[in-house]
Amino acid sequence: MKKVSLSILVISLFSSAATYANSNDLIVSKNMIPDSRTAMHSMKTLKLTGIPSYDFIAGMLPHHEGAIIMSEKKLPLLTNPKIRQLAENIIQSQKEEVIFMKKWLVEHKTINPKDIDLKASQEMMNKSMQAMRPMMTVKLTGNPNIDFVEGMLPHHEGAIKMAEVIMPYLKNQQIKTFASNIIKTQKKEVYFMKSWLAKQN
Repeated sequence: MKKVSLSILVISLFSSAATYANSNDLIVSKNMIPDSRTAMHSMKTLKLTGIPSYDFIAGMLPHHEGAIIMSEKKLPLLTNPKIRQLAENIIQSQKEEVIFMKKWLVEHKTINPKDIDLKASQEMMNKSMQAMRPMMTVKLTGNPNIDFVEGMLPHHEGAIKMAEVIMPYLKNQQIKTFASNIIKTQKKEVYFMKSWLAKQN
């Protein structure tokens, strides 16, 4: 009888510990959502100049900053080596791009009225927001690796959509190259994330 009771007690303790760990993971996963919303809000409230190159960089800047914050918050909890590497790559590459974008915006404050195309800038922002909307409805599992990927996936798709929509309107060759690199890099990461998620089901 004592042996049975002891076994039940051990099982209960392990069960409680697992439940506590899962609930903690779920809390951290939920804490990642406000970062996504902050990035989207910054993009929504962006005052468009109508200069496609400038608006693209001004919109991509908070988008990148949101991805960095999401990755840095989640990194300590990521247990899958491939997903940890993904988060580290996002932090490193996008921090470098943030430095470039901030510098570029400072150097290109002068607006030439001949370059204004407000319709292009508005289309870019609208389609990017549509692509990112699934971030707000992600069903959290409490598994940090899965929840990070589920949240980052639509975030990347939003960046790709921004770059693809604005590309035909970009006159600045440096920004065209920058946008092209974002599309190439983030499409690779999207492919990896989708493939990885498919193996988790």
